[in-house]
Amino acid sequence: KVQMKDKKKVRNHLNSIHAVALVNLAEVTTGLAMTSGLPEGARGILKGLNIEYIKKARGLLVAECSAEVSESTERRELEIQGDIMDQSGDVVARATAIWLVGPGKR
Repeated sequence: KVQMKDKKKVRNHLNSIHAVALVNLAEVTTGLAMTSGLPEGARGILKGLNIEYIKKARGLLVAECSAEVSESTERRELEIQGDIMDQSGDVVARATAIWLVGPGKR
C-alpha cells in the first residue's frame, strides 16, 4: 500500500488529482510490489502501463496491489494490477503494469 496526499501541486484544472499523478502512483505501487518479491540477482523494468480512470480523485488516496513471489531469475513478463482508492474506499483508478524481470547484470 502506498498513500498520496491531495495537494494543490498535484491537482488539475478540474480541481481533482491529475491523471499523471495517478499513473505515477500506480507505477510506484506496482513496482514496489514486484521488486519486493524478486529473488537476489534479479531486476525489473517497466515495459507497459495501462490505467483506467474511474472517477475524479480527491482527498487522501491509497494505492494497493500485490504480486506473486518467484524464486526464478528467468527473463519473463509479469502483469501486475493495482487499484487506487479514495478515503471512502471507492476505486478511482485501476492500473495494469507489465514488468519485464530477469537476471541482473553480471
